[in-house]
Amino acid sequence: MDHNMKKIASVFTMTISALLLSACGGDDSSSNHPLPKPTEKPNLENQQGRLLILTEDPDRPQLNLYDLAQKQSIHNAQLSFNPSAIHASAGYRYGVLMNRTQGVVNFYDSGLSLNKGHLSSQTPQLLKYQLNGASPTHYRNFNDQAAIFYDGNNDQSSKFDVFKDQDIFNNSVASQSLPFKHHGVAEPRGDLVLSTYLADGQSKVSIVKSYGIHGDHFHEQQTLSNPCSGLHGASSIQKFSAFGCEDGVLVVGQQGQKFTDFKISLPVRIGTVVGHHLAPNLVALASTTPDLFIIDPILKNTNQIQWVNDPSTTRLKQIYSSSGKFFVVLDSKGVLNIFDSKTWELKTRLNVIDAQSPDLTKTQLVANGRADEVYLNDIQNKSIIQVDLKTGAIKQTIQLNTVPNQFTWLGVI
Repeated sequence: MDHNMKKIASVFTMTISALLLSACGGDDSSSNHPLPKPTEKPNLENQQGRLLILTEDPDRPQLNLYDLAQKQSIHNAQLSFNPSAIHASAGYRYGVLMNRTQGVVNFYDSGLSLNKGHLSSQTPQLLKYQLNGASPTHYRNFNDQAAIFYDGNNDQSSKFDVFKDQDIFNNSVASQSLPFKHHGVAEPRGDLVLSTYLADGQSKVSIVKSYGIHGDHFHEQQTLSNPCSGLHGASSIQKFSAFGCEDGVLVVGQQGQKFTDFKISLPVRIGTVVGHHLAPNLVALASTTPDLFIIDPILKNTNQIQWVNDPSTTRLKQIYSSSGKFFVVLDSKGVLNIFDSKTWELKTRLNVIDAQSPDLTKTQLVANGRADEVYLNDIQNKSIIQVDLKTGAIKQTIQLNTVPNQFTWLGVI
């Protein structure tokens, strides 16, 4: 190739390269189409959540929504009914207001939600949507699902409802009626539910059945093999559920759509079972004594925890922290007992409520859904106490103008 041809080829190459660079936006400073920014994660650092508080006045029941970041009440709602219990929905957006006497379940929207990854705050409100059934009593939630068991009465049999937060938003829940009324419980497990079942002619609950969801109702699938006489209380961890019995605990393992069950015998009646989706073990608590047992469903054994020095001390309330790292027991002396749930070492004993308070037994124990913190309502002093479980110390005392009879934590997790 002669000199002129080489020069022409060089100019051609440089021209093509410049065109390609221009088309690709090679110069960031002159580009008209900058690369899109990655989707930002919601900034929830300052989002401490809200406390939904029910005042004590039975003649003028009122809900008070207290914002923890703003340190003030931001909404009030007058009620025409007096809830027998208040819970957080499985996703923590809604307050679930249960009224056993009137057979109604109402919902309160905290106004907090995530919308396409961004924190959304709307006006809080008491929803018109409600559920109905005779004597809504036991409330359970596990893995973003909640279940309400209705004990029934002489006119209506027992039933259970199962729902997620989105179902409340859509005003549509799945429900299943049972043949006879009884004091029972339903444990949600994805597309399946484990529910107590009273057999024809029996007066005491001892049977657990599984039900599979079919649209807005369920189909019975399996009857567990082991009876659980005097069944009361249930909870779950990832692969297991457990029910309290007169003679121990009924443990149920799940493999796909099938369940296997076995009994663990204990010398006392178990009235409460506590689990957490991140915990490896379940906790079984005796009905009338302070006995506390750690249930290992893999090894099929138990470990009793000696946590009280005074035999007159009894258990009032108990809860796992939101991370599952701590297990907390409020006792009859007004002391908060904080356990490390990995080693079951009693880390801290913290005096939180006056042992002489006439309302001590009415104290509730509520977990913060985003942090290892719990709240207790001090009815006598019209306040709510916030405890940091990591430090084992009181973080703050929230002084109120009204008596906090019942409450729960709502927010974005």
